[in-house]
Amino acid sequence: MKMMFTVDVEDWFCSPQLPLSDWERREIRLERPVRQMLELLDERKALGTFFVLGWIARKRPGLIKEIHRRGHEIASHGYAHRLVRSQSPGEFRQDIRASKDILEDVTGDEVRGYRAPCFSMTEWGLEMLREEGYAYDSSLMPHRFNQLYNELKRPSDVPASFRIKDKLWEIPLPAYRLGGLRVPWGGGGYFRLYPYSLFKAGAKSILRDRGAFVFYIHPYDLDPDQPRIFNSSLLNGFRRYYGLDGTHDKIRRLMADYAVTSIRSQNPQIGESR
Repeated sequence: MKMMFTVDVEDWFCSPQLPLSDWERREIRLERPVRQMLELLDERKALGTFFVLGWIARKRPGLIKEIHRRGHEIASHGYAHRLVRSQSPGEFRQDIRASKDILEDVTGDEVRGYRAPCFSMTEWGLEMLREEGYAYDSSLMPHRFNQLYNELKRPSDVPASFRIKDKLWEIPLPAYRLGGLRVPWGGGGYFRLYPYSLFKAGAKSILRDRGAFVFYIHPYDLDPDQPRIFNSSLLNGFRRYYGLDGTHDKIRRLMADYAVTSIRSQNPQIGESR
């Protein structure tokens, strides 16, 4: 059983809270951590799925070409990292179309996957993904722990992959039962916060029960020197910046403990004719 390794390719300032005009004046820092992850994947001769913001692809097309050249899957994370529910249907369609067009132009390859910023997918957003030619979504967090992730109303025991719309697959993120709670267990800030031994135990249980596990990480999770602009409260600062200096070594341990691959490689049904 392989763990699907995914990267949300956004930088330390790519927040729905900040307008694009603010992004333009910020230092782009993601190239070093992205290359660190590419090197770790190369060491294991492994593949990953990189959900790329269209804005990042426009700013750093060479980096996206390099990811693709190394054999990894390029998928869409939208253009401007805006929550799906905060956009009108017309704005969302424009966002996912622009991202897909840019990524396909940069790589020369078809983009089939999408992940919503902050996992904020909606039912009407899924229909638009299908209409715009996407083959799968990976935005469903099947738990009640964080209400930000619960726009898609599905039971907590959804399959590891399933058709969520006609001709559109869903590859959900994992959750782990702790007592009466199902808590996020896919990665990101949770991977930094949980002791590795605890994370590994939960991942082993999820793989045993479901036969699949989608891990996700961001470049900024490997950047301990990033500017601290999201520490408006003690809780926010802890959640965003705790454990940054240890993420690289934890990912190396993860890849030693589990075989990792891309979403598309692990799910051949995604490659079926639409």
